[in-house]
Amino acid sequence: MALKDSLRNRLEKLTDEVVPQLLESWGDLQKRLDDLNCSLANRAVPKDRRSRVSELSLQEKAQQAGQNRPEMRGVRTAGRGSGKK
Repeated sequence: MALKDSLRNRLEKLTDEVVPQLLESWGDLQKRLDDLNCSLANRAVPKDRRSRVSELSLQEKAQQAGQNRPEMRGVRTAGRGSGKK
């Protein structure tokens, strides 16, 4: 049993040292992949469409956050179509 306990202790010690380093490295890798993905997406969208894509992205994020846009209603002007004759 002493060998089993010794191996378990060594494995736990190794795990305590290695896992935090792996998690940090994984976070760095995710950030680099996200940056690469954004770069490729920017290159894929033509310049004349970028502003529209950005606007649609912001609208989608606002809807997900529960910030629905109010419905657009027509506004009547005094000189046209007011119904008074």
